[in-house]
Amino acid sequence: MKKLLALSLALTMSVGAVGALAACGGKEDQSLDGVTYVERTGEIYKDTMENKTPIKLSFTPGFGMDWAKQMARGFLLDDAGKDYYMILDSDSELTTAVASKLQAGVNLSDIYFPLASSWQSYAASGQLEPLDDLYNMQIPGEDKKVGEKIRGTWETYGKFSSSSGEHFYVFPGNENVTGIVYNKTLFDEHNWTVPTTVDEFKTLCDNIVGAGIAPIVYPGKVNGGYWDFVCMNWWLQVSGTAKLDEFMRFDSPEVFNPTPETSPSYGKQKMLEQFENLIAKNKTTYTLAASSSKDHLTAPISFIQRQAAMIPNGNWIEKESLEEMTDEYRMMNVPFMTDALKDENGKPIAVNYPGQPDYLLIPAKAEHKEGAKQFLAFICRDDMLKLYTEQTGTARPFTYDVTGCNVSEFAKSCLDIWQNSKIWFEASTSKLWTAAKIRRFNSVDPYGGILGGTTTAAAWCAGEYETVTNSWNGLLEQVSG
Repeated sequence: MKKLLALSLALTMSVGAVGALAACGGKEDQSLDGVTYVERTGEIYKDTMENKTPIKLSFTPGFGMDWAKQMARGFLLDDAGKDYYMILDSDSELTTAVASKLQAGVNLSDIYFPLASSWQSYAASGQLEPLDDLYNMQIPGEDKKVGEKIRGTWETYGKFSSSSGEHFYVFPGNENVTGIVYNKTLFDEHNWTVPTTVDEFKTLCDNIVGAGIAPIVYPGKVNGGYWDFVCMNWWLQVSGTAKLDEFMRFDSPEVFNPTPETSPSYGKQKMLEQFENLIAKNKTTYTLAASSSKDHLTAPISFIQRQAAMIPNGNWIEKESLEEMTDEYRMMNVPFMTDALKDENGKPIAVNYPGQPDYLLIPAKAEHKEGAKQFLAFICRDDMLKLYTEQTGTARPFTYDVTGCNVSEFAKSCLDIWQNSKIWFEASTSKLWTAAKIRRFNSVDPYGGILGGTTTAAAWCAGEYETVTNSWNGLLEQVSG
């Protein structure tokens, strides 16, 4: 999912490159305003690599290389990085391969930046370096410690209790924004208004159909069809972040009971009913007919070609698929359900689900762990956080001002949602969760069945509750001890 699968469309421009010189051995060195980048090896250094310690950073390629070059450049030109050079490694297989790399424990990078994977199992196996000292480091040039700038769920997410005690084991990566991406040019041409409620959204879809265009295209070949990026926001609207936190503690099977209004899963059923009534029952008119055969790359092509006016997705879609799109496009807030929680002024509470968390980790057997920590602390500086956002179009879960960032209009629309919403992603310290015995949707994907008419929202939730209740004691026995 997301950026990992978009290598063919990744960002390829070389920001800051002012020239290239042929070097010995066929290498091509690029001057990056004070440092040298060797494309063949990924080495980047100031003046020389002699008598300096390497720090190897491996990352998935969805945001290209430029952000990594610029982060490394800033570090190497600063006093904090004067004793180091860096090796940048863009690895399209990293997320699926990181487990085997850590288990092998040889030829390790000093920092890995994969997409979501089961890092808790790596920590439990002693394969991750504890990062408590990194969280307590002073940020170079600032008066705050690293941990003091981390925000939201990330304040505690990286903690895990292992045989060596409770420690932070992963470090905040990206904080994405999900929702509905829309073709602003089409909206302007037809005088369509961006909806704020689901009733307005239904009216919009009817108007789009009247114009001979499909309202929505989605990647039906991808598990869930990216509907999670709409529906999880609806669940958050109805239940709120506190109830979702209660759900993720998995204290009893009753958190899956959809009937009581006090249950976290009450909001789950409400959002699936909204999906059923708004999307599934109008599938033939509201969704592009061929959506079921499209994947994460072909669905955006239909969006680019104006076959559909909207697509469920996240802020990464710009770098992943839309950089050649000539029409303007934006991210809208997911329209509010009627049941959405209200604040003290009666206004619906804005929330956003960023998808599964992106994080960085340092292997326990990495050769240059101290340098890796120095680098990660450095890129928590305000100027580095802003530069990262400008390079990638996404925010990181730290307190910093993104209003002056030089980004696209689409990225601005995403950052506006990020700034003005309560961000929540699933995180749990329950053994049932970390051992993958319990999940947020604890059976098959609900969206496909509801779209296909093989189940209803109420039946799916009732079935999930029954299954979890019947298996609960057995699951607890499996993770005990």
